[in-house]
Amino acid sequence: LNKKDKENATIIGIVMKKNVTKNGNFIFEIEDLTGKIKIIVGKNDADLYKACKEVSLDEVLGIIGSFSKGIMFGRKIIFPDIPLTKELKKSPDEAYLVCTSDIHVGSRLFYREDFLNFIEWINGNVGDEKQKEIARKIKYITITGDLVAGIGVYPGQDIDLEIKDIGEQYKELANLLSKIRKDVILILCPGDHDSVRMSEPQPILDKEFASEIFEMDNVVLVTNPGFINIHSSENFSGFDITLYHGKSFVYYADNVESIRSSGWTARGDLIMKHLLQRRHLSPTHTATLYIPDAKNDPLVIDNVPDFIITGHLHQVSNLNYRNVSLIGCGCWEGLTPYQEKTGNKTDTAKVTLVNLKT
Repeated sequence: LNKKDKENATIIGIVMKKNVTKNGNFIFEIEDLTGKIKIIVGKNDADLYKACKEVSLDEVLGIIGSFSKGIMFGRKIIFPDIPLTKELKKSPDEAYLVCTSDIHVGSRLFYREDFLNFIEWINGNVGDEKQKEIARKIKYITITGDLVAGIGVYPGQDIDLEIKDIGEQYKELANLLSKIRKDVILILCPGDHDSVRMSEPQPILDKEFASEIFEMDNVVLVTNPGFINIHSSENFSGFDITLYHGKSFVYYADNVESIRSSGWTARGDLIMKHLLQRRHLSPTHTATLYIPDAKNDPLVIDNVPDFIITGHLHQVSNLNYRNVSLIGCGCWEGLTPYQEKTGNKTDTAKVTLVNLKT
């Protein structure tokens, strides 16, 4: 605010308001710890205008422009983003990671037979010789939330349930997962259907409801979001993975025009890219429920991972952005009447298989 008229200025701040004028220009109101300021961005620069359309409320922006009469005129927008120099890691040996999500055990639409067939493949009992050879090299399975159907998660869910007791749902989940060979590490994070609080960060599963899961030696329970490293050795640093169920994703599918027009909730990969560029899993207030913490925001993408693996949308999507593999997982539940009503689709009984060497 102390700048001279038309003097160049650079600021970083949080977006409080975003509007479009009658002439088609964008007006942002940006704040930092010292105050707030209005920023006008003209429509003449096509790339800049496109960037402005992508901006969501509450995200952090860098803006370069000039200052005049209490208003800043923006010429360039800079997102936090991740560096171009991120290394694409490859394992020295051939090992496989399987990514899946949203099993929804307890739902009457749970694809139990398909899931059992999936387990038989992991155990090397089905498929041709090449498929069996790959199955033998599977070392890790991530399951990113909604392990069970839950109880009372949405209106009228009761009619969609085959198992109507949350403890029995987890008991059946443990029964199924115990059939997987014991040298495969199962990494489980919760989602909005699981027996933990809805607000993020969600803690690991509750032992009171899922005691059988806690007794399994090859299960690793993580929070949501969860941060893990796999497949490290003496000569290899391993892969850093961010697991996030993805409750915030529907907001960005609805509100970011480029995502909405490119496939909506089918494009979890574009949502992940959008959020990775913001370095936050849910920058907009109310996009997901969360526990505020003034000292540490667990949804900030602080360290850049090698993988971001998500669920919630029930549709498979994959993208590599600046050497970060973005994986959206399918599900094991058919399309419920509730999902059908909201216009969703499902990729049921499909998993993503990652060769860590390539």
